[in-house]
Amino acid sequence: MMKKTLSLLLAAAMLLAALSACGAGGEDVELIESPEPSAEAEATPEASPEASPEASAEPAHDWQALLASRDADEVMMTVDGSDVTWDEFFYWLYVNVDSFEASYGQMDYSTELTEGMTYADYMKMLSEQYAVAYHSLNVQAAAEGYALTDEDRESLDEAVRQTIVNNCGEDGTEEDFEEFLAGQMLTRRVFDFVNETTLLNQRVWIDRYGAAGELYPEADAISWGEGQGYVTVKHILVLTQDEEGNALDGAAKEEKLAQAEGLLEQLRPLSGSEEVVELFDELMQENSEDPGLASYPNGYCYTPGTMYAEFEDAAAALGEYEVSDIVESTSGYHIILRLPLSKDDILFNYGYNLQYVAAQMDFGELVNGWAADAEVVYEPAYEELDIAGMLQ
Repeated sequence: MMKKTLSLLLAAAMLLAALSACGAGGEDVELIESPEPSAEAEATPEASPEASPEASAEPAHDWQALLASRDADEVMMTVDGSDVTWDEFFYWLYVNVDSFEASYGQMDYSTELTEGMTYADYMKMLSEQYAVAYHSLNVQAAAEGYALTDEDRESLDEAVRQTIVNNCGEDGTEEDFEEFLAGQMLTRRVFDFVNETTLLNQRVWIDRYGAAGELYPEADAISWGEGQGYVTVKHILVLTQDEEGNALDGAAKEEKLAQAEGLLEQLRPLSGSEEVVELFDELMQENSEDPGLASYPNGYCYTPGTMYAEFEDAAAALGEYEVSDIVESTSGYHIILRLPLSKDDILFNYGYNLQYVAAQMDFGELVNGWAADAEVVYEPAYEELDIAGMLQ
């Protein structure tokens, strides 16, 4: 099972580790992802690039010299009227290149990635997308009346203080910290902007959806779940395998089938009515040999392609509160109860409830929409950047 993590992600991993456990208003809350570039706009290499044979222990690039090659205040572009300066754009470039080379090694960035796009173009595009995501959120959130609270700022200030202590010692000064940041290709201005925007991202989420998504309309959550094809069921499994996964012999299997048939006979009179749930739960707890029962006592909420095909086909044919006939799989005999979708259903492929995940998806569309609709104006300095030349 793939469980997707929905937690605060600073695009620059080295920024505020202390912030990840601290919520708005001093409370511990489950934080959400900071704005990131939309995956839809990214090119994907058809094959892994080959590392340069010249790779060595020496740094691949003189980042400090590259950063110093332009005035930190020089504007590269504006996003909805908000300036993206050289020090910020350079930081996004550094993060993307450093991450890329950690996986693939040094390379010739003038090499073509896809038709009409070099690896240098790709790095430039990714860096631009980060800048657009952060600035569009900052501008549009303010336009809609969202702002950091006093508690948010106190939380951020404390996180910064702790970061200074962690990296510069108990007696670390602002000057010490700025020197540390410079080693990460960060100016204090960019450091503050990224972290304030990340926290603003959380503030928009909490004000709009609630810390756990509880403000997102239940009807909208269920509608989203139905649109994704989610199905909620409980089932009683009578295993036809031993503890090593070997199939039982014919006689033992017949006994198991008789057991399943006996359970089904008790359930059939109530099939299609809500009253069946109480009896089904009782029989399930007493008889089901499903190894996942302890983890999913309230049933499984899944999308097609998750379970055995015969299991999914039988569940799809049921109406709400209907009980299936006996369904045989390689694991054993199943009796399935179809349940209506609920906002509290834990989604099998996420590990979070339907309302929370649906709210996250809605929030993602909101933030991605802000980025997609942003007015980006490029300065000549940006258009003239030779990324391949910088990284050679």
